Amino acid sequence: MYQEQRLTSIKTYLSSHKSITLEEICEMFSVSKDTARRDLVKLEERGGIIRIKGGATLPSANRNLIDYKERKATAGKERIAKSASLFIHDDHDLLIDTSSTVALMAKFIGNKHVNVITNSIDMVDLLGEYTDIQTFLLPGKFNRKNRNVTGPRTIETLNDYKVDQLFLGACGISGEGVTSPDEEEAFLKKKMMSCARQVILLADRSKFEKEFLHRVCDITDIDVIITDKYPDEAVKEKIKENNIRLIVTEDEESEREHNEKN
Repeated sequence: MYQEQRLTSIKTYLSSHKSITLEEICEMFSVSKDTARRDLVKLEERGGIIRIKGGATLPSANRNLIDYKERKATAGKERIAKSASLFIHDDHDLLIDTSSTVALMAKFIGNKHVNVITNSIDMVDLLGEYTDIQTFLLPGKFNRKNRNVTGPRTIETLNDYKVDQLFLGACGISGEGVTSPDEEEAFLKKKMMSCARQVILLADRSKFEKEFLHRVCDITDIDVIITDKYPDEAVKEKIKENNIRLIVTEDEESEREHNEKN
C-alpha cells in the first residue's frame, strides 16, 4: 500500500476514534514503527493531526463535533433520557440545557405540573403539547448550529431564577470535570449551574472520552450523572470519591459483563 493510501486510511480511522497508536498503524498496514512514524509526521505537517507519545490524536476542534440537528437519537441516549425523567415530579421548577440527549426527555416527562426554563428552541416546541407544563424560553442570540439562544442577555436573565433541578448536557467529561469547545456555551452552563439546587448531568459514554478547551465545572459540582455505559475506572473512582450519584442505564448484557469483571 502506498503512503497516500495509508494516510487516507489513518485519517478515516481518526474521524471515528479519539486517537491512534503506532502499534495500531503497524498492525493495520503491516509496516514498521519507523514507517508509521513517518506517516504521522506527514499528516502533522499537513495540519490534520497532533502527534503525541506513541501515536497521534485529532485537534480538539475536529473531534466529532457535529451540528445539534445531526446528532442521532440512539437507544442509549433514550435510556438516559427516560431515567432522567424519573427525577421530575409535580410542582418542580426545572432548568433544561440544550443537548440531543436532554431533548429526548420531552418524550418521557408526561403532562406533569412543572415549570420549565430553557434556552433550547426544540425543547420549547416538544413541550408545547403538554397543557400542564409552563415553558419559558430564555432571551438571547439565536445559534443556528445548536438551535438555542446564548449571549449576555441569556446569562443576565438567569439571575431572575432559582430552580429545583438543572438537566445539563455535556461535550466532554473527565475525572477533573466538564469541558466545552465553545466559550460562550461554557459560560452559559456555569451560570445555569449557579441557579439550581440539584445538577443532573446527562451524557452518553462517548462524552467521557473527550476533553475540550473551556472548563465548565469541576466534577465535584455535579450531583447526579446519568450515562449509558460505565466510564473507565479512574473516572468512576473520582465520581465515587466525591459522593456523586452515578446511574448507568446499560442494557442487560452489558450490565452482566460489567458485573462479572468487577
